[in-house]
Amino acid sequence: MKFALLFSCICISMISCGHAESQFQKKKKKKPAVFSTSIQQIKQLKFHSQASQDEFVYTLLYPILGKHDAGYYLEIGAGEPTYFNNSNFFENSLDWTGVSIDILEKLVEPWNLTRRNPLLIEDATQADYASILQSFPQVIDYLSLDIDGYYDIVLKQIPFNDHIFKVITIEHDAYRYGDIFRKKERTILSSLGYLLLCPNVSFSGLTFEDWWIHPSAFPPSVLSEITALDLNAKDHKRLIQTIQSAMCR
Repeated sequence: MKFALLFSCICISMISCGHAESQFQKKKKKKPAVFSTSIQQIKQLKFHSQASQDEFVYTLLYPILGKHDAGYYLEIGAGEPTYFNNSNFFENSLDWTGVSIDILEKLVEPWNLTRRNPLLIEDATQADYASILQSFPQVIDYLSLDIDGYYDIVLKQIPFNDHIFKVITIEHDAYRYGDIFRKKERTILSSLGYLLLCPNVSFSGLTFEDWWIHPSAFPPSVLSEITALDLNAKDHKRLIQTIQSAMCR
């Protein structure tokens, strides 16, 4: 969730808009940045997520897994196009391809001014994810899910039988809802073969997210090393520091 907005919920309603798609086709791609791998280099990058989600994903994919090209993302619950956005860094710094979804129609204009990849104005619980992901590869780099409720319903709509996500960051807002959504999310993702790498990520002392990976994306030696780290119930900044200190050499 976007904590700076006084923990306000994004209201779910039925709206649909494809205007951003035409903007996506009109804008030119940027040349990808040089991929940084050392801790010192990573610290020079400008990340945008409020709770280090983009830095977490970048650290896993590039320094740790050795990725050397652009990737793909699906962002559900996008919010503002730049500030506290989980996909902005990947699109504008690394030339990733992706689709973002949000319920707020007022986001379309500022989005089209700063972003190349499309924003779809839709009810995340009703979106046709099979169609949205039709042109995507089977293995997608990143799924961000941040809609302040209905997380389990959205997860059930995503075609996990057709696509694997290397990394997933997903809200459960346990500090507000207790185990209501967290338990359901964990049951669904565990049954699909995902590994809960960072349970109960916190921001300013509030436990609000889980960070998952798919084991098939990680070599056995890397998977063994990273899962041996103590990554449970930690502040997002401490998590990043722990991972980078142990895995980025």
